[in-house]
Amino acid sequence: MAESGEKAAKMAAPHAGGPRCCAAATAPHAGAINCAPPVSLLSIFASFAKIGAVLIGGGYAMLPLLEDEIVRRKKWATSEEITDYFALAQLLPGVIAINTAMLTGNRLRGIWGNLAASLGVVSVPFALIGAYAVAYSQMHEYPVVMKILQGVRPAVAGMMLAMGWNMSRKGAKGFWGIAFALVVAAVVVAWNPPLVLFILVAVAAGIVWNACAVRKGGAA
Repeated sequence: MAESGEKAAKMAAPHAGGPRCCAAATAPHAGAINCAPPVSLLSIFASFAKIGAVLIGGGYAMLPLLEDEIVRRKKWATSEEITDYFALAQLLPGVIAINTAMLTGNRLRGIWGNLAASLGVVSVPFALIGAYAVAYSQMHEYPVVMKILQGVRPAVAGMMLAMGWNMSRKGAKGFWGIAFALVVAAVVVAWNPPLVLFILVAVAAGIVWNACAVRKGGAA
């Protein structure tokens, strides 16, 4: 009994460099993730480099690509987990897409996974932006370049709209969650205040909500 208890504790304990699946095996949604050997650093780098290579429209435009690669293709996280990553990335300084990559890489392989994901997601954009900066003085005069960018913008807007819809379905649950999301959206559209205020209010509301749930004996 003692040995089996020790084995269970090891599987449930956080891991810095091992596979994420053993920690997920005790979660309610563990059936969606299969235990496997640790993800290689090269695989982490390649996946995020592929995402960074097709990034158009800024950090938020990368979120649908991150969700597709991490959740659907690689199955490194569940839909609920990636939504939590996006929320945590908003609370950290820096670009949300890079922060999300760092959180994912750290979950998979610790600090080295963090570094591999970060380098992967910025490597190709850095090279392309450097090349574009050198050639910008000549490129911006060509009408075809502006027409290409104008054609890409609606696609980016559609991707962001779909991402917002998916996140709202997973995050805004229940009457109060939906009401809070609608109020925030209405205030942003009407007055466009600093978004950091909404983040701070959401954090405070989450703490209060969690404290009330614990006090009532519910799930935190």
